Order: sequence, then C-alpha cells, then structure tokens
Amino acid sequence: MNLALNCLPLLLAGTLLAAPTATAASRPNPPSAESKGRKPKPVNQVRVHVENRHDLPERTLPVQVGRSDPMHFTVEKLPILNEVHIDRAALLEEGGLFRVQLRFNRIGARILESYSSAAAGRHLLIVTDIDGESRWLAAPVIRQRISDGSLAFTPDASREEMERLVRGLNEAIEKRRKRWLN
Repeated sequence: MNLALNCLPLLLAGTLLAAPTATAASRPNPPSAESKGRKPKPVNQVRVHVENRHDLPERTLPVQVGRSDPMHFTVEKLPILNEVHIDRAALLEEGGLFRVQLRFNRIGARILESYSSAAAGRHLLIVTDIDGESRWLAAPVIRQRISDGSLAFTPDASREEMERLVRGLNEAIEKRRKRWLN
C-alpha cells in the first residue's frame, strides 16, 4: 500500500508530461498563408556560410542540407555573406530545372572571391528563412576562385519558394537603393 502511494506522484507527473505531447502530435498543422487565401510573405533573407572542418563548438554549427537525402556539414556560425551584399537575384532555367543566381555588389564580390580562393574544396552553405522555418537550401562545392561576383545553386526547395526568395530579395534591394538615394 505504501509503495502504491509513493509511486502515485511519479505516475501523475508522467501522465501530465505525456499529455501535451499527444495533443500536439494529433493537432493538425496550422493553415499556410496560401490556404487562407492570403498572399505568402516574400522571403528576403539569405545567408552564405563556409564549411568548417574543425569541430570547435563555440565557433561552429552542425547543419543538414536536403530533406529527402540529407547531407550533414559543420559550418562557421557567422555567415560570410548576407542579403546586404546582394546586388541582384535571378531564377535561371536550364533543361527543365531551375537554379538561383545571386549577383553580389562590389564588397560581396570581394568577400566571395577571397573566401573561395582560400577555401577551395569546401562547401558554401546557403540558408534562408521560409515561413518562419530556417532552411538550408544548398551546399555547392568551391571548385575554384569565384571572381565574377556571382553564385548560382540548385536549391532543395520548390520553384514557388524560390520565386518568393528572388522577388523578396530584389524588392529589398530596391528599397535599400531608394533609401540611399534619398
């Protein structure tokens, strides 16, 4: 009898802890902006990180690129490039497939050239935030120095998501230009 009374608080705690998990798992996903009839928000952030082959937890971050067949990398926590360095974004068609091309401004082009010459053989990892979810889109290998100021990659994302990214980046670039001119 004493044993049953002693175990009662543990049993209650276990039940209470398991209950929210069960209800959260059975709860349907919140409706997306598209299903509510609203236009989805543009995606206007992109970060480029460099693969790091040293396991220094204070400076690195483990990431996973790809959803169906994920690849695992360790990257520098601080990005080398972001949307401020982008001069223009475009969606390119090639043989029924699409790629995203980021053309960097003068400073971004110099940063890209510097890192690509120093980090040949490593990956550049591209991340963005789509509908509140951080998504690692691609991990192109640096094969040689990138001196033309442009980075093209095939993303692990839908065409619609990448159209939103390109549109959002270009709109943000235009806003910045107008602000600088005024």
